[in-house]
Amino acid sequence: MQVLWIATISIVILTPSIVTGMLFNGLGLVQNVLAQQEKKQQQQQYQQFAIQKTSSHIDENNIIHVYGLVKNTSNKAFKNIVVKASFYNLSGQMINEFQKSTDLRTINPGETSPFEILYIDTKTVNDVKNYTLSASGEEAQTKTRALRIVSNSSKLDTILGIYYIRGRVVNEGSEGTTNSMIIAPLYDKNGDVILVGRAQTEPVNISSHSEAAFDLPVTAAPQIFRVKGYSLLADSDQYVTIPEFPLLASLFYFTPSPSLLLLLLMLSAVVAITRIKNNQINFK
Repeated sequence: MQVLWIATISIVILTPSIVTGMLFNGLGLVQNVLAQQEKKQQQQQYQQFAIQKTSSHIDENNIIHVYGLVKNTSNKAFKNIVVKASFYNLSGQMINEFQKSTDLRTINPGETSPFEILYIDTKTVNDVKNYTLSASGEEAQTKTRALRIVSNSSKLDTILGIYYIRGRVVNEGSEGTTNSMIIAPLYDKNGDVILVGRAQTEPVNISSHSEAAFDLPVTAAPQIFRVKGYSLLADSDQYVTIPEFPLLASLFYFTPSPSLLLLLLMLSAVVAITRIKNNQINFK
């Protein structure tokens, strides 16, 4: 709301004649004009973001969890991004609203951050039939990409219901980082976000050109047994993750479709036959 408030003040300062004219007609009209200007500013901000890969579930404590990704579709970086969820009953009446900041502190142009919103009004949770999502933030300077995840591995403990993700991250920047974190959106077979894991690096402050470990256990049964893949993001006060081969990453993290598996098998067969023929030719 900080940006929206500044925008409202600027309207009063830059257009005093309009506001003064409205004042003669009553304060209500002035408030109406300012409300319309604020709504317009909000709509412009909402157009800067796309909300993707959403899902929701109710846990054993009767709390709704809403997950997803926010993509910055503009050519500017944004900070203090807040995702708001409006919840409605069967009649389309809004029951409640909850909001949460995205996991990344700054989202650079074209990049995404996961989010998780909790509906904690357990008395009305059974009345919720639908929800809508929107996002807003403040313009910021592009954050330098200097954190490289150099290794990672995962394991599902089916007995304890814990999904472990471990790895190492290198700070390739010219200065040390503070409050360094690893964020892991976890996906189901459809590629939708169904959980978000978070953990500080060890050490949490990474010196320039130094390495840190991370150990990220995710516990949320029975959701954890639906996990089919994950992606990793590194964040700190100074730097964010260096993007690494998004096409290859998507193939690695997600279960291939039957048609893709068939294509891979056909390609493997072609390669194998070609090698056999070449070996026969060389033998002759």
